[in-house]
Amino acid sequence: MDAAKQGRFWPDPRTWILLCLTGAASVILIHSETGGFCVLLCCILIHLFTKGADRAAFCAVYYLLFTGIAWLGIRMVESQIVFSVSSMLSSIGILGRKALVPLSFAACLARSSTGALLAALQKWHLPKAAGIAVAVLLRFFPTISGEYQAIRSSQRFRGIGTGVFHTLFHLPSTVEYILIPLILRTTKVAEELSASMTVRGVRFSGETVSYREVRFTRKDAVLSGGMAFAAGIIFSFERGGIL
Repeated sequence: MDAAKQGRFWPDPRTWILLCLTGAASVILIHSETGGFCVLLCCILIHLFTKGADRAAFCAVYYLLFTGIAWLGIRMVESQIVFSVSSMLSSIGILGRKALVPLSFAACLARSSTGALLAALQKWHLPKAAGIAVAVLLRFFPTISGEYQAIRSSQRFRGIGTGVFHTLFHLPSTVEYILIPLILRTTKVAEELSASMTVRGVRFSGETVSYREVRFTRKDAVLSGGMAFAAGIIFSFERGGIL
């Protein structure tokens, strides 16, 4: 881990899991615009605390981007302009903002080494199969991104979805042309991963060893507890009509 080599604090994998779960629960239970913005601020502060200014900037920029997409979609709905496109844009903007917080923590969890992740989950006395499933799932996101880029490149070569306006006005067919090959290719990749894991002896029941020390420190407790406490306060204020 680069952060560990530089002497920089990098939270335990269990901390990122707890933060991800807390973020997911927050975006499900907190519905107001102000409450969601406060949750995002907590997320940005955590990234700044872990010396992740780039991640904090990423969250802020994409929050503004998704807010603009949602605003554009709502205005198009009010103007009765291409209802299918406007409703799709508003849904993307709203759901994108909600998913931003837990996904940012999940991305940090994916940066943890596989050995450290498995060793940390083993300290929770979870089955080894559960840790392997989480590790494969996290490594699967970059694979899906690469497959998506390959599909889009193939579509552009054939003149499909060559521009923003063409994609928006033919959104249903473009999504169909993306999803079907993506599902087929990711299914094949999943089968190859399963075979590769079996060959490498993942069914071995021995103890998982991490070359980096895995321990839940006070800073980890502060991050996990602080996010949960802040989310609880925001939820209480929202239910009390303050937000």
